[in-house]
Amino acid sequence: MAENNYFKKEGDYIYLNAPECRFYIPEDYFESTAGFAQDRGEMIYGIGLFDIGFFSDDKLIEMKILNIPTWIEMFVYESETKSVLLPRSDEPTLCRVLTFYKGSKIMKSTIIQDSENAVTFLYLVCSGKIPQSVPYSKASQIWKKNQSLNGVHLGVPAVIEEMVLSVTYRNKNNLGEKFCLVAGKDDNVSDYDYKMASIRQICQYSSTFTALTFEDFDSMVTTSLNRTAEHKSEQESPLEKIIKM
Repeated sequence: MAENNYFKKEGDYIYLNAPECRFYIPEDYFESTAGFAQDRGEMIYGIGLFDIGFFSDDKLIEMKILNIPTWIEMFVYESETKSVLLPRSDEPTLCRVLTFYKGSKIMKSTIIQDSENAVTFLYLVCSGKIPQSVPYSKASQIWKKNQSLNGVHLGVPAVIEEMVLSVTYRNKNNLGEKFCLVAGKDDNVSDYDYKMASIRQICQYSSTFTALTFEDFDSMVTTSLNRTAEHKSEQESPLEKIIKM
């Protein structure tokens, strides 16, 4: 979790050891068909990877990222849905905000290993839902932590997982370009200057040909016209090469 002095373990549960804490769970975690979060009334079940804020006298002290990238069960005391400008984000995010006060029971201190949790996290990656507060250089470590917590190995070399991440992480100033192509090459580019894209969106940003062969025709045409008008470079797809032969 975040710094140890913010939380304490007693018996089978984790309690808040700070004056106040707020969990900012993206609302689209609940709306995703993959099920990254579920509201069950007195409990919320979800992937423990989202922003959390620590407060004192209603003033923000520090923002952190809850780094428990597997299925956790959280108790609900106060909950509201509102738009929040999260760290590193350019625009507000609609979040389910859970508020805890000192001494509140937050969650169980143990995690049940389940291979389905690794599958759910894979969907999280492929949906482009890793929080913007996670630095690009830490994404691979968090994915490995998910597998370790659930006693799972995906059975592929690490380079394959890194390739998947490199595709979903895009240069926020040019979504047609992978972020890995600019990360580390320019001192003005930080570890957070990316925008994640879902696997479904990648063809939209890569080339006009791949966009027009995808299912969401309207948005693909719009993106392709904008790309042409702005004279942006395009990647040639393997299928396009075959057709031209």
